[in-house]
Amino acid sequence: MTSLVLGLDLGGSSSKWHVRRGLEVLGAGAGPPVTATLLATEAGRVNLRALREALPAGIGAVWAGLPGFGASRPDAADLLAQLAEGLGLGPGRVHLESDLDLAFRAHLRPGEGVLVYAGTGSVAYHVAAGGQVRRAGGHGFHIDDDGAGYALGRAALRWLTGQLDRGDTPGGSLALEVQAVTGGLDWDALRRFTYAQPGAAAVARLAPAVGRAADAGDAVACGILRDAAEALAALAVTVQRRLPAAVPVVATGGALRVSPLFGAELRRACPGVVMQQRDHAAAAAWSAAHLLESRWLDPLPPGFTPGS
Repeated sequence: MTSLVLGLDLGGSSSKWHVRRGLEVLGAGAGPPVTATLLATEAGRVNLRALREALPAGIGAVWAGLPGFGASRPDAADLLAQLAEGLGLGPGRVHLESDLDLAFRAHLRPGEGVLVYAGTGSVAYHVAAGGQVRRAGGHGFHIDDDGAGYALGRAALRWLTGQLDRGDTPGGSLALEVQAVTGGLDWDALRRFTYAQPGAAAVARLAPAVGRAADAGDAVACGILRDAAEALAALAVTVQRRLPAAVPVVATGGALRVSPLFGAELRRACPGVVMQQRDHAAAAAWSAAHLLESRWLDPLPPGFTPGS
């Protein structure tokens, strides 16, 4: 086999990719956000073109996890076709699934544990040995996503705008870190930054600023991380209560990398729970490429079931 295989972990803040041929890793990187919602917009199509241009030539097949995707969606076939066309491939060369199924498989086997994922959004996710899914959260930033990157940024903006509403001048490490990202702390600057693009990506960009401020000892930022950890812990508990027996928790996602304090707060919020924190930066994209490589068929058959 000479064609390259591509693993894609698409996301609301960025999209990770991993290219390989056999055991040889030919490249890995990150591109702009792509979600099921964005694919229907011109911004999403622009992002997909930019992602394609960053990839090496000769991609033969793709295994992708897409936020918001599910096989039961009435537009599932359209989303698959849009993604395939954007990547310059026929639909038969692309296997598309939920980013949550891909993330779970990257870190756990069915029945083994609960995945708590905190990226732009947040979710607790369990796949039973028989394939049944139990989940909490993950309904998008209009409804929840508490504890994730979007929520961290939103909390920082709420604190800042509260200071402005009271006529106070925001100060401290958190204000300085946010200003470095937004370009200003007045309402006009914060509004331009927050609403310049659709979706949650802009606000989620402030999550590292919260982490840096917490590392510097900023009390407000530390409180934001503590509240976020408690929200993630609540998701894990919600899923655990629906299982016949307690299972370990694997916590992962870009939001947890903003500060080592975040992981410590999460463990503190889950007393008595076996918890492991793992890096998700490339794991899901690598897993997708590995699955595709190990199950290469020309073309991928209709109804191809991952992990079977």
